[in-house]
Amino acid sequence: MLKPVEMRELRIVTLNDHIDGVIKRIDALGSVHLTDIKEFLEDWEGLIEPSKADAVLIRSSELLARIDNLIALLRPQTEGKKSLREMLFKTPEEEKGAKARVEEIGLEEIEKEFSELEHTVTTLMSENATLKEELSNTKQLLMILKILEDFGIDLDFVGEHEFIAVYAGKLPISNLEELGNTLESISGENHLVMSKKIVEGEEGAFAVIVTLRKDKEEVNRALMRLDFDCWQSPEDIPDSTKDAIAESETRIKRLESEIKDKEREIEELRREKVKDMLVMQELVQIEENKAKVKVLFGKTERVRVIEGWTPKEKVEDVIAGINEETGGFSIVEVRQPKRDDARVPSLLNNPRIVKPFESVIKMYGHPSYKDIDPTLITAIMFPLLFGLMFPDIGHGFFILLLGLALTRFTGLGKGMREMGIIVMLCGLCSLAAGALFGEFFGFSHHASKLVGASVEGVVVPEWLIITWNPFEPIEDIKLFFVLTMLIGALHMGLGLLFNVISNFSDRNILGVIRGFVKIWCLSGALYFLLVLFGIRLFELKAGIVIFIMLPILLLFGLKIISELKHGGGVENSNGETKEKRAIMDYIIILIDGVIDALLENFFRFLANIVSYGRILALALCHAALIEVFILLTFMCLQINPTIGPVIAAVVFILGTAIVIILEAIMAGIHTIRLHFYEWFTKFYEGGGVEFSPFKFHRTYT
Repeated sequence: MLKPVEMRELRIVTLNDHIDGVIKRIDALGSVHLTDIKEFLEDWEGLIEPSKADAVLIRSSELLARIDNLIALLRPQTEGKKSLREMLFKTPEEEKGAKARVEEIGLEEIEKEFSELEHTVTTLMSENATLKEELSNTKQLLMILKILEDFGIDLDFVGEHEFIAVYAGKLPISNLEELGNTLESISGENHLVMSKKIVEGEEGAFAVIVTLRKDKEEVNRALMRLDFDCWQSPEDIPDSTKDAIAESETRIKRLESEIKDKEREIEELRREKVKDMLVMQELVQIEENKAKVKVLFGKTERVRVIEGWTPKEKVEDVIAGINEETGGFSIVEVRQPKRDDARVPSLLNNPRIVKPFESVIKMYGHPSYKDIDPTLITAIMFPLLFGLMFPDIGHGFFILLLGLALTRFTGLGKGMREMGIIVMLCGLCSLAAGALFGEFFGFSHHASKLVGASVEGVVVPEWLIITWNPFEPIEDIKLFFVLTMLIGALHMGLGLLFNVISNFSDRNILGVIRGFVKIWCLSGALYFLLVLFGIRLFELKAGIVIFIMLPILLLFGLKIISELKHGGGVENSNGETKEKRAIMDYIIILIDGVIDALLENFFRFLANIVSYGRILALALCHAALIEVFILLTFMCLQINPTIGPVIAAVVFILGTAIVIILEAIMAGIHTIRLHFYEWFTKFYEGGGVEFSPFKFHRTYT
């Protein structure tokens, strides 16, 4: 459990004729992580070359894009907008539905069937869009006709006559006053303006303007300047406004009926064909994935070469499956990779109760193949540290209930359910720490003393106070801080021990020695801090020499040895390397050794151990904040015998909610920080390749 699953490198050589069957078998096995052959080309010494994208990949990608577009077009607009409840509490049955059983179908058959459906849908959509546009234009015409009817004007009145010119159109309502002034300056009183306010996107007005024909040119220029949009009467409507209105209303009814018919046809297609299109989409996606994965393979004229990784215990199953698929016409070579090979993907194998904490690890970085898997220790320390920062029986019980709720809702996604396990364990540890510190919804011995001293004549009921409590954070600050330092030193010491184990696995003897000396130096930093708190386990001078000076000197010496091992040589005329360093180089090495021993190790360990004091800080903050609300609650009880208890209940409930939400979030953040910056940095690198077995995603087939 403390190391990723042991992997084996697979090299599969098979005939081109069998490659599709091999891909399907690898999909069925679901235990082979495929990798790009380009990473291994040097091993083949020019015998193979990388595959290239073929016509099938291009064709399937284009067809998939068309299917995606048609599904998006055919689905209702509201389907893409999901509520929070739908996103969090969707059920697998709603997501998948019944799966369709399909025989082997080629791209040609799918493309032929889809093209017919695509033509039908796009034709209906296009016709519906045309009808809607015509309906919109007819409604606008009807609005104008009704305005003209209000003015008592027939359509044949608009236009040029023997002595007058009549204009009809729209303009911004703010330009109406300027329109009247402009026409008056052009023709004096020989003009007429009738207008009515309309709202169409922005405020505007429809106006009918009557002027003398002889002023036509000046009026046209003025109307253009005033953003007048001249309206032209359609040729296919009667000259009588009343008749035109009747005809437009009839046309609107006909268009609305035709649009309903089209939408009914589209809705029928949506009900009947969306599932079929999703099946097509999945089948084409599988074909595209087949074509994409072939690009990872190497090839010659007649064979394909596949590079991949599989867990050690799955090797026999993979070999048997490949041989069965190819009838024995294949070669499967199995190699054991080194732990420091960065190409090897890592697969974590942890118990179900521990597995959710892998998400915490991956936030920092997925473990590499050579890394120690810290999931198990994280699953122990994470809830423990959280509980010490958030100690309360009542509040921990609420966190526990929240975690149980997240794990029990079957409609939640896997990630949320795993988060529920983490929350549940954190709640259990909070509850246990609350029992240890004697806190129940903030009530404790210290809280009762505070209330008694602050609110005259008030005594906290005894049944709210837990009589058994070894110590309280507020009253035993020194003891609690020393405890946090011990926890921090043990936590980091375990990380340094993991570093020693990793160096031992890599046969890095110097790294093993440095690792043990670092643990020694860490104990020296802890000893120094305990001395500051007045705790002396040894005679002072002897303790300083043994726990502080000796490990610092050893780290200094080991750093010098490490730097000197790197060498600083230059080549002579014979091509031999001779050691030659300047005095400044040695001075820099000495300075680097001092910096490493003092700053990078001893003082950093001091800072890291003190950093675990945030456990005390969060516990004190939690206790103090809830005590403020408890104090306010008892103060509210003194206000009025009738309304006081109601206000007190509201204050206490609201305060409890604030403390649980705020302090739980803060405790979670600081617990993650202690793991990322104080613990992981001692041994963990991350940045590995996650084991991702090749498998087709099937939802509808």
